[in-house]
Amino acid sequence: MAAQEEPRPAFARTAIGIWMVALVVAMILAGASIRASGAGEPVDDRDALLHPVKAQRPYRIGVSLVHFVDDYWKGVAFGISDEAGRSGVKIVRILSAGAYGNVEQQLDQLDQLATLQVDAVILGAANYDGYSRQSAHLTRRGIKVVAVGVPVNADTVSFGVTMNEEAIGKAMAAYMCKAESSPLQVITIPGPSGSTWNKLRFDGMEAGAHSCSGMTLVGNVFKGNTLIEDGEAQASDLLIKYPQAEFIYAAAANLGTGAAIAARRMNRSTRVVTATITSKSLDLLRSGNIAMVISEPGILIGRLALENTVRLLDHQPLAPMVAKKPVPYPQLLVPLYPVTADQLNVYDVTKYDRPPPQWSPSAIQ
Repeated sequence: MAAQEEPRPAFARTAIGIWMVALVVAMILAGASIRASGAGEPVDDRDALLHPVKAQRPYRIGVSLVHFVDDYWKGVAFGISDEAGRSGVKIVRILSAGAYGNVEQQLDQLDQLATLQVDAVILGAANYDGYSRQSAHLTRRGIKVVAVGVPVNADTVSFGVTMNEEAIGKAMAAYMCKAESSPLQVITIPGPSGSTWNKLRFDGMEAGAHSCSGMTLVGNVFKGNTLIEDGEAQASDLLIKYPQAEFIYAAAANLGTGAAIAARRMNRSTRVVTATITSKSLDLLRSGNIAMVISEPGILIGRLALENTVRLLDHQPLAPMVAKKPVPYPQLLVPLYPVTADQLNVYDVTKYDRPPPQWSPSAIQ
């Protein structure tokens, strides 16, 4: 695999419950895998991860997430809120940092949540670094800290719920490798600089490209944010520079949506592979501009974070988790599930991926 353009910036890489069935345990400990049925279709058994609980006390829980500009983080917020109602705990606030990189704003929010006498904080961090001191401060006050959706570099976090980011990148590369004959040129839009989820994801993409004879990655620059406009602008420039590219790797949904819009506007046959299902990505799947999207089930991730936070506060066993690598706390990793256009008639996006359109996190303030 040959990589062109600028090099990637360096970054730091930095009792189990026995009630889960053996298959689910194996999937999680393997770091999130895709199983296939005898017919070759992926099998979606993520429901097996959920084991709703009733809290022993009406705990108070605060939430601070990266933003609410896409269905992923809205889904996480909805999953937390809805599961809290079933568990008998109170969500006192669901706050947004506004964007990746807004660490100071989020640290202020954590201070605010601490004053509300919460028992736990569920944190979707806007950056990998910058939270260690604040997490330790909350822990000293007896407030549990749980990471959700993305990794964070804080060793006082009790546990995290997310996906195997490197596995997502590898799955994207494997799909593209099988879809076209070699040599294969892939434009990459890796996402913003400074956040770790997308760097780990791109590590997986690179590893997958190395395993695919003749695959070449071009672009490879971490910049911008995760807005549709970022994806469209970067894809437009790169499609001019690399007109023969067969695919575009886009780190997440809005970037993928923007890239697909650019390819369609420029009348290019270049197809996008991305992650996170949104209304726009569904439309672009149907039109063929997006070839495959990996479900990042925000609703499920939010439910699992809340469910295991209640277990933590009740001093009950947590779900099976992987060891403290590459982050400094154990993680529950939700399995991957790829979605293509031919699955849209049977795949229920409202179950895991897209919150109800009328629901808003601003209702919980």
